[in-house]
Amino acid sequence: MAYAPGTAWQGHYPHHDEHLPNAQSVSSRAGAVQELFTLLSPLLPDQPFSRQLQAEEQREILSAIQNLVPTLSRDNRVYATFHDGQVQDPLGGGSYAFEKDLVGPLLTALKDDEINSLTPEDSRDPASFDGTITRPIIVHAGAQPNNSPHVGTLIVFCYAFAVAREIRGRLRTKEIRSGRKMAPVSVEITFVDTAPVNGYDKKVDGVKYQTAYRDVNGALATHLPDYYQVLHFLSAWADIPFITSYQHQFFSDPYMPELIRYFAESRLTLGKQLSPKYGTVALRAACPVPDCRLAEKHGVNNQYRPFVTHANLDMESDGVTDWTITFHCPMHGPHFISTSDPKELTRLEANAPARNLLRSMSQLLDTKRHHVRVTGADYAGMYQETFLYRPLVDWAYKSTGGRGIPRTPHILYSPLVVDWSGAKLSKSLYVRKDGYQAMKLLETDALCSYAQMKEYFGDNGTLGLGRLWKEVTEWMDDPKKLFRAFSVEYLRGIILDGRRWN
Repeated sequence: MAYAPGTAWQGHYPHHDEHLPNAQSVSSRAGAVQELFTLLSPLLPDQPFSRQLQAEEQREILSAIQNLVPTLSRDNRVYATFHDGQVQDPLGGGSYAFEKDLVGPLLTALKDDEINSLTPEDSRDPASFDGTITRPIIVHAGAQPNNSPHVGTLIVFCYAFAVAREIRGRLRTKEIRSGRKMAPVSVEITFVDTAPVNGYDKKVDGVKYQTAYRDVNGALATHLPDYYQVLHFLSAWADIPFITSYQHQFFSDPYMPELIRYFAESRLTLGKQLSPKYGTVALRAACPVPDCRLAEKHGVNNQYRPFVTHANLDMESDGVTDWTITFHCPMHGPHFISTSDPKELTRLEANAPARNLLRSMSQLLDTKRHHVRVTGADYAGMYQETFLYRPLVDWAYKSTGGRGIPRTPHILYSPLVVDWSGAKLSKSLYVRKDGYQAMKLLETDALCSYAQMKEYFGDNGTLGLGRLWKEVTEWMDDPKKLFRAFSVEYLRGIILDGRRWN
């Protein structure tokens, strides 16, 4: 088992074959145990040659442990890895640019937004604007309530309340110095209750259909209490008010009629931009038949037709502003909405890229409030460049008459929680069956959901969530930590063990 110092271990785990005969497996396990015992014997106090082990001997012992661990069980196979407990936060990119301060540059951007979007009705003279932010600031985050929130979602919520508290603190300091009343700050959590319910989907003639949580009786009630409990704790600890909203409220936004009309008019371009796989805009509406509620997932059968109403009869002929969108139910046929009817628009659903774009458009058009969004880092980079900024530029320059310029969305990305391989810790919906069994064995499955965390501590959630809240608020004081990922092992130490890493 020995290998030369300074070289990588070239061994393998010899007991991984699922078809290994049981007797041979037991024999291999016994051999691994004996090997480890032999290597450890110099450390026993009753040995005449007990001594400090050399580096090569230490490596041999660690290698033997790695070979022993997978043999402990044929059903719940685990592997051993090691770390030195040293936490590195190297600078680069965002962590370099915002090493000392994240909120200061954000507030500067919000000030610029306010002066650049002064309306004719605004009594302030742009030339004399002193930089005082007076419009309410809303920090947004969202979640699909299809499971009890896991640690990644909890970090997003903690980040939203932490940054809101930091913004409010700085505004209060300025308010005291200047004597001018500053803007109120709050958090808004949007629940995507149009997420599909597992087991209610179907495929008809090659087309995918789904049923949303809001359309399955009792489905939302399963996990929502956990979300509200978390939000009430964080609101109290941060002393920041919060509200919650759902998708019917999202589509009730006053700008939504014109935005959905834009989607209808630009559906060919937007389809390619937002859905490279299908080339369609994934707007949906559930079948209105009460016992059906199926919605076509990707909008491949949607039909868009312009029409003229009494309201636009006197408009120029090239300025058609109203559309009908016809949806298809495989059981009950076509049904439609009109873009001119705000009530009908609340029936709409949208997939993540379309929803992301609509949200950004409506917030950029809003000149009465400031919007800051917190979302997971898995939505950063190419995702936003492809599905948000490119279509947003098209819309801003072609369709808003300058109302969407020169502002851009303010988005903060929450650090990802990753497993041993660097993959993000996900909802069980998106991993293979029993994908996190090893976490259960190692008692780190308390990070998989808030419900399990409460069970782990045997309390109302305050101990584990409180430790996480403390950790995230410390990231606000040391912003470079917001531009990296955190492993399950790291968070196990922080949340479950109450350990402070070096």
